Amino acid sequence: MPCTYARETYLEVLSWLDNTPIKYAPNPKQKQSKSFVRYAKYSKAKTVGEALRLGTYYLDLLFDFEHGHLRAAGGPKRSGLVDPNKSAWDDTWTKTDKVLSRMHNKWIQWSKTFEVADRLGVDRRNLTSNKQGGLSVELHATRIEAEVMSKLILETADTERQPVTDADVLHVLRLWGFRQNVTRQNVMREGVEWVNSDTLGLLAGYDGTVSVNGATRFYPSVTKLVCRWLKDHLPAELSDRFVFTSINVNKGYAAKLHRDGNNEGPSMIRAFGEFTGGRLHYWPEDDKTKATLDTLKDEDKLTIDLTKNLLLFDGCRGHAVEDFEGERFTIVYFSIGRAHKASEADRQLLRDVGVPFPDTASMASTKAMLSPPLGYGDKAQPHPGGKRNTHRLWPRREGEVRIVDTLSEERIRQAKEAAKFVEPPQEDDDAPPDTTFVGHAMDRKILDDGRRMLRVYLKGASGRLVLAATGVEEKKGSARYEYKRVDSFTQGKPLCSHQLADVRAWVAAVVKNGGAPAGKGQKRKKPDAADTKAAKASAIKNPKLRRGSQKIVAKALVTPEKKSRKTTKEDTAGREGKVKQTTPEKPKAAPSGSKKEALEAFLMCGEGTPIKYVPNAKTAASHKGSYERYAAYSKAKTLSEALELGSSSSDLLYDWQAGFLKIGNSKRRQSMPTADEDSAAADLGAWRPDGVRHSSSSDGWATSAPYFLFASTRLRFLGDRASAEGVVGIAALGWR
Repeated sequence: MPCTYARETYLEVLSWLDNTPIKYAPNPKQKQSKSFVRYAKYSKAKTVGEALRLGTYYLDLLFDFEHGHLRAAGGPKRSGLVDPNKSAWDDTWTKTDKVLSRMHNKWIQWSKTFEVADRLGVDRRNLTSNKQGGLSVELHATRIEAEVMSKLILETADTERQPVTDADVLHVLRLWGFRQNVTRQNVMREGVEWVNSDTLGLLAGYDGTVSVNGATRFYPSVTKLVCRWLKDHLPAELSDRFVFTSINVNKGYAAKLHRDGNNEGPSMIRAFGEFTGGRLHYWPEDDKTKATLDTLKDEDKLTIDLTKNLLLFDGCRGHAVEDFEGERFTIVYFSIGRAHKASEADRQLLRDVGVPFPDTASMASTKAMLSPPLGYGDKAQPHPGGKRNTHRLWPRREGEVRIVDTLSEERIRQAKEAAKFVEPPQEDDDAPPDTTFVGHAMDRKILDDGRRMLRVYLKGASGRLVLAATGVEEKKGSARYEYKRVDSFTQGKPLCSHQLADVRAWVAAVVKNGGAPAGKGQKRKKPDAADTKAAKASAIKNPKLRRGSQKIVAKALVTPEKKSRKTTKEDTAGREGKVKQTTPEKPKAAPSGSKKEALEAFLMCGEGTPIKYVPNAKTAASHKGSYERYAAYSKAKTLSEALELGSSSSDLLYDWQAGFLKIGNSKRRQSMPTADEDSAAADLGAWRPDGVRHSSSSDGWATSAPYFLFASTRLRFLGDRASAEGVVGIAALGWR
């Protein structure tokens, strides 16, 4: 919901109640639009709740109010705005309350999006696209900055041959946007509902699977930085021995006494920031098989200052954090217990960002760094004698150079600016240019004069990005772009359009054809037997419905191996054994009809004409975008019921043409509407319920199923004057 309505509009609409009286103006919508039909229905409402029940959308409330089509006709109203938090809902909340609550929440989120975009100086769509799923725009923006800073620090460390320092890591942690993690119940003290905690690297799912999480995939330089820091600070004896799969990054909370449940082997931990307190309490001989957490005694714990020491410890033994004041971060390196289930692709991705993924031998070596616990109390094992390594400490290094201090503010600003957009790597002069493309990326930026610019990059088979097209706003704030292919890109057809849809189609054509210039597309391969079988199955499940498409489908399915040729007997007069051959037979397409035939079928329907759907005709494989809706509306027995259950007019036409929908013979009309406008309008009276009037004027209403079906279907029947009277009659009324 773009934040395009005035603040005053939101303040008014969000104060309404279910029984707030309202009044609509006469129908101002374009007669040939879907909104005209909807407005005609919901504008009869006398209250907000009734308008929602009659089909208005919450965006309609905002639009109609702001444009003067709707006003509140008195009270009652709320004293303030409706609560935007879903947690406040209870049994007293009406449907109107919930709809307005969701609207309020979206308004808040969109307002934040625009605020962040203005602060960063970018188009908001750069922040809302290509981000980790479920992440707010605000968090995404802060993580972009952390990613940029990590990349900059790593580049400088490599150039200057310096280690990554504590100050560098702290700088990135302060930029990083932490999620409110509600799943770490084992570390939350009483009354705490969430903690600031994120996991990088490998993550175990509740279903037993493991995979690299989104934070590492979308912001790899942050993971690379914290891995590089540990590598630079590990003592020499551990440089090749300590392995891990995951990294836990925490901010601002003191964990209660707990044990980590799914770790394998020891963990490494360090604290960063400026704070007092916050030391780690650790029970080094705790054996979870012999005692519960509540039996651990204070005299058995060790207290360790993590700001001064790098600690190797066993997270499966009891540990907790004391109270603190100030800004406290911790980083914990550990291995999950199901790491062996990780795919080779995920393992390689982790190695690329610096995670030393364990194998059997390296994990055994890491486990051998600590002695197994003896336990406490009566069940404790006797001390075997000799030195025991229940944990290991390495003091913090002093006198490190702070890389972030050596970076100029201008360089940091430039790096942040570059990270907001798609920037291809520098071209290798020796590398041949790509002629085959496998994908694309888009970004938007704001020019110095305030106009917006869209850039389209194509991803070549080599992995390089090539700038292919641009679109520049004609006037600041006009939202009208002129899209053109750049001069340096010679693949594909010329591009010049004001429609983004044309750009997407152009990109799809270039990627599909491998980037070949116009008229020089790749040769079509002859399908093998497996391809032919799959194509036939697809054609049956998903028949082409446009005119002439059946012939195209049939032609595509005929392969040299499957062509059927009828052979005559040899000529008895001795024609040297020549054989006459007829035209190859084309396989029959799935049952379908033209759009004209579909309209003719539906024009004979009345309100109560029975219909029947084929069960499960649409599946996730054959109709990914509509099979769920089909499952809902295919239970309908009449046209009206199908529309009420979520079918659109296009669905009805498609399903009939595809053979998924059958129309019964009872309760049908005796004849179709005539081509005369007046008689057609009068004839439609049989389709509408009592009390609903229809006229050709802009303030007329019609709510029956057939009227809604054809008034909302955007179809042009050019050249169909020789068709049935009903089709011509509909066209004469201006319905298309």
